[in-house]
Amino acid sequence: MKSFLLLLSCFAVCLLFSACSEDEATAPTAKTASQFSWQENGGASTTADSAYWTTWSTGTGIRAYKGGMQNYFEINWASGNNTSAGSKALKTGIGDFTFLKGSASYDIASDQSLTITAFNNNTLSGSFTFTVSGGPTITTIQAAFTDLPKK
Repeated sequence: MKSFLLLLSCFAVCLLFSACSEDEATAPTAKTASQFSWQENGGASTTADSAYWTTWSTGTGIRAYKGGMQNYFEINWASGNNTSAGSKALKTGIGDFTFLKGSASYDIASDQSLTITAFNNNTLSGSFTFTVSGGPTITTIQAAFTDLPKK
């Protein structure tokens, strides 16, 4: 008799759980595809493995990596509206632009500007074409970045 009651109780619990409705599965939120790509001297396009933007009290900047530090961009600008769309001034010789390629280090050859085309939902998009100096082979770098996330 005890076995029958135990079996009946287990059956009743199973019925209760099976009668509970499951929440509908929600579709995963689509991730924005971010990208930072550049060309050296008008050559083939290279896409960074990782890129993001960051901001602090006196400026905003982009960091992009390809092959770790083998290809590394550090771009910084200071302005009143660091994250607004528009032209952002960069100054030579003060760390506003650094591109490391292997053991070579490049800076902008003169004061130049990059363009922020969109700042939405903590993502940044834009482009630049810079004349650079410092390393042995690169004289221009053209880049475009889309939906870089904030870190």
